Amino acid sequence: MSNLRTLLQSYLDSPDLPSHEALLSLLETGISSLEGENEAYRPRDSEGNAGGLLDFTDEKSASLPVIVVPDLHGRGKFLLDILDFELSGETVLSLLEKGEMLVCCVGDIFHSENRGRARWKEAFLESVGGNLVNEAMKAEMRENLSLLEIILSLKSAFASHFHILKGNHENVLNENHREKYGNVPFRKFCDEGNMVAEFLRHFYDDLILHEISCFEKALPICASFSHFVVSHAEPATRFSREEIINYHKSGSLVTFALTWTANDAAEDGTVAHLFTELLGEDAGENAVYFSGHRPVLGTYALRQGGKLVQIHNPEIEQVAVVLPNRKFDPERDIIDVERK
Repeated sequence: MSNLRTLLQSYLDSPDLPSHEALLSLLETGISSLEGENEAYRPRDSEGNAGGLLDFTDEKSASLPVIVVPDLHGRGKFLLDILDFELSGETVLSLLEKGEMLVCCVGDIFHSENRGRARWKEAFLESVGGNLVNEAMKAEMRENLSLLEIILSLKSAFASHFHILKGNHENVLNENHREKYGNVPFRKFCDEGNMVAEFLRHFYDDLILHEISCFEKALPICASFSHFVVSHAEPATRFSREEIINYHKSGSLVTFALTWTANDAAEDGTVAHLFTELLGEDAGENAVYFSGHRPVLGTYALRQGGKLVQIHNPEIEQVAVVLPNRKFDPERDIIDVERK
């Protein structure tokens, strides 16, 4: 475990971008971990592939504490601080190694967003001038790729206990493929989606770009636990458990509905509907839904009649800690894990 923690820290501390060989090896191993996940918790779709749902509603999983992690956006230190956070006298990393903890991240690995706003503008000016592999983009991508290295290593080490869902930023090709993969091109301050794709293509090659895309498309989109559900965004509309599992079937908009929903854009009652679909008719008053996607002021926002807890504040290293057999209280159980 100490060797793993040292390795993860080395990714974060490296002044260089990962080598082509090292990144490719991690991606291939991570993709294999995702595609080969145990059907006991990741049911297969109609074609026999790993489906879009993680199902931890069984009795054994219900006895484990769960940490729900909001949008990461290049914050490798945030993820390492989570691993070092102590719960009942043991670090999260130690609990993961012993199989006594579940971690579920809501996605969004790439793009520093507002934190890197000035850097994005500098990179954009360089890019439109023809310098795609500029120092500003190198700095941005060092953060993004070191975080990706950490995630891939954790997924390979703890395949059944460390999980990350697809967010709307998991679209490295910046493709417009909404119907099957829920992807639409991304831009916020400049042309971030295209800039990342072109940087990776020119600094590495099309193979690395393709492998990152394969990793993104292998990610699940929703997770259900004993009394709560997690997705990147608030569910925009109603759909069934089977539709989530078969998220890659042509014509399905489920992925888009779980990754791109703007605030106040969801249909009323979608969370209650998914409680029934994923937790059963007797989900009860203690059921809660977690999402990130859009930033919140303070520590959380409540939506869907208070049943959905939105926890993405990019200024804070906060997580939701859900303990077995205890009703979740956002005032008590949303915790800042930052190590100063």
